Formats: sequence, C-alpha cells, structure tokens
Amino acid sequence: MKTFSKSILMGFGLLFTAPQLAYGQALSLDIEAVRVENVGAAWVTVELVNVYTDAVVACTYNLPSSGDPPATVRIRNVGATSFETRIQQFENSNTVTASDVHCLVVDSGAYTLSDGLEIEAYTVEADRTAGLSVPGGWGVVNLENVTSTLTHSYSDMVVLGQVMTFNDVNASVIHTNNCVSRGARPTPTSFCVGKHIGQINGTRASETIGYIVADAKIGTINDVAYRFSRGADQGNGVGNSPPNIYAVGLDYDTGVMTQAAEDGGQGGWAVLYGNDPLPNNALHYSIDEETVAGDTSRTHTTEEMFYALFQNNQTPDLSASKTVTPYSGSASEYYIPGSDVIYKIETTNAGSSPIDPGSLFFVDELPAEVEFYNDDIDDSGPATGPVLFTETGSGLTFNAATDLGFSTGTARPTSFAQCDYTPNAGYDADVSFVCFNPKGQFNSGSLTTSNPIFAFEFRARVN
Repeated sequence: MKTFSKSILMGFGLLFTAPQLAYGQALSLDIEAVRVENVGAAWVTVELVNVYTDAVVACTYNLPSSGDPPATVRIRNVGATSFETRIQQFENSNTVTASDVHCLVVDSGAYTLSDGLEIEAYTVEADRTAGLSVPGGWGVVNLENVTSTLTHSYSDMVVLGQVMTFNDVNASVIHTNNCVSRGARPTPTSFCVGKHIGQINGTRASETIGYIVADAKIGTINDVAYRFSRGADQGNGVGNSPPNIYAVGLDYDTGVMTQAAEDGGQGGWAVLYGNDPLPNNALHYSIDEETVAGDTSRTHTTEEMFYALFQNNQTPDLSASKTVTPYSGSASEYYIPGSDVIYKIETTNAGSSPIDPGSLFFVDELPAEVEFYNDDIDDSGPATGPVLFTETGSGLTFNAATDLGFSTGTARPTSFAQCDYTPNAGYDADVSFVCFNPKGQFNSGSLTTSNPIFAFEFRARVN
C-alpha cells in the first residue's frame, strides 16, 4: 500500500508579505503619535492604531515655506478609532498649501508608563475667545482654569493642545498661560487654557479644547524613542527668516508643538517648518500669525515652545506555522490515498508594529500528492465553505468570496491578482497554490498579554 509521511504532505510552501505600518506609533494602549501626509483643505479621516474611550488629540501643521499662507489644523469627529482633520486659514479660507500634520493622541485620564513617564490628557469647553481686539483681550476672563484637573506632580511641565471641534467654521487656536500673565507659561499650580483669534475683532462659537500634559522627559517605550521638552525662549515668526532650530539629539519622525504662552500681542501658534522639519538631531519650527486683520508681516517676538517628538523604531515580528492532521470524516485515520487531511496555517505578530491594512498576502503551495477540496470543509459541520478562518485579537477579517484565490501555475503568484483560477466543485487536482488576502490591520502583540493570532484551515485528499 502506498503511504505518505506527514512531512511530505506539509510542503511548507508558505509565503507572506507584510509592510510595516507607516506612520502610527503606539507608545501604549492609551497613547500614540501619528503623522498624516499631505493634508489640505478637504477633511481627511485619520485611522488610529489604538482603540480609545475618550481620545484627546493635539496636532501641528508643517508649513513648507514662508511663501505659503498661514494655516491652522482643524479637528472634528474624534472617535474610538479615528478622527478627521483639515487645514485652513482664518476666516475659513481654503487657500492653503497641503502638507503633513503631526499629531499626538492620548486617551482621557492620567497614566504612568513603563519607564516612568507621567502623562495625562483632558478636554474643556471654551465658550470665550481671547485675542488682541476682543473684549477682555488676553485676560484670564477669556480662559478656562484647569489646574484642578491635574493628577500628577510635574517638575517641568510640558503642555500640548488643540481646538478639537469644528463648531465654528472660522478658526481659532489654543492659548495657554499661568492664569495671571499672558506671557507666562502655565505651571502645575496655575494652569489656564482657551482659544484665541489673533488680531481679529470677532467672536467664536464654543469649542472643545484638548490638552495633554507630561513631565519633560526623554526615553523609549515600545520601540518608540520620545522627547517631551520645553524649548528656550528663542523662536520667532514666519516673517523673521525661519527656521528656528532646537537641537534634539535624534532623527525624529513626528513632532507636536504648542506655544507656551503669548508674549506677542498679535497672537500666534507653533508650526513645524520647512520641507524636512525634523532633520537629524534638530527640530525646525516657527510661529505663524493670521493675516486677515491688522499687521500682515507674520513677524513675531520670541516665545517659549512646548514640544513632543517621536522616532519610530517599531517592527512587526510575524511567525507562521503549518500543520496537517487527518480529517475526522475520512474512513482511515492514516495518510493514505483516498483519505482527506486538514491543513492549518497559523500566524502571530509578537512585534511592536501592526501591519498595514490589506497588505497581508499568503500563498501556500500544495504538494503534488494532494488535491484541494472546493466544498464545505467539514461537510455537515458548523463551518461553511472551503476555508475556515479563525482569529483572536488580530483585527483581521476574511471573506472567501473576495479574499480567497487559487492558481494552477508552476510559478508562485507574487500578487493576489495572479490567483485568478476558479476551481471545480469538489476535489480539484489542478489547484497548485492557495492564496489568502485577509483585510484589516494585523494588530501588534507587544502591548498585550497574548499575541494576536489568526488561522486558515482547508481540506485536501491524498492521491
């Protein structure tokens, strides 16, 4: 009697491609940095790595050059897994230069991370508006005192913030100080935030202000190098021959900045500056101003800056295994001609990086000794269709109608589009490759107690 060993039937013809997620950097399950490319006047949906209960978002625009118009980052529809962003000028002008927007997202609450970094984030409703030409000007009457919301004690407090809603189509930007003087940065015992409109004489609807507070610290968490800092009072305006430069020690990927107070009476906000605002060992930035009222020179006195920088060294760590077992419905429990076997391909990600949505592509080469079974994998059992997909914490989905393919070629397919053969019903000896293209983001495993996992099972008959 002709028999086959399990190792021969295995084949081990498994191939997968998995690019690293490009821009999302999760420091923890509650914190991530994200860089959004080429944001213009149209709303862009930003998909997040983590799932949030009450996300707080702070973002910074990358102004390419002093010849480009001033732009502010607008945010709306902040949800558990995404938010929307765009850029605009004051007063709702869409004449902007599309460029990257850098963001930090923290779930509302207070956290102490694994390396001791203390950080917290909250929101407050700002129904008043500060500015040069509004009633109350830059006074505390137009700010919200949020001192009592702080949980941690800070030796050197870093504040990052954002107007997080779009209740008013006309822009406003975050404003913060020590609740006494517009030119004094906030402290842990005297901390006010609000929104301002620069030199404009007008009003704004109430908006939600998000603010993130951390202690000044440099470290690495989950393969992301970070730096929370307060920069010296040296940076001035877009009209003052930028960039301003802070020496920062690494080649960071993502940077978020907030002006620490308001020395300049015309109002301003922090922008990353230049085609490469984060070259090796440096942070290039400037202070921009609105130009629809009063002085349009965009010059500005020097200001202190709060900033947070992130360098992404995250990588996925994928492992795949393939097993073969006799099918329970076969007449024989041995690997002999006429018996069916079940193949199972199981994959985990133990790395710090998730995998780009839709980028996973698996190809399994069938040994010549078997025929693929294109029917219900377990006959009258609970499964339906020729492939059974299971997962735990992977974030992936699989639809056999669109994500399962086949090839009869002798060369391994290099793309899912090449897996275009339609197999015959029942056993089909012509199938030489089975292709899988699951959808969704394959989650990272470094932040969970058990690695995410998914598996494909299919059936074949021994010749």
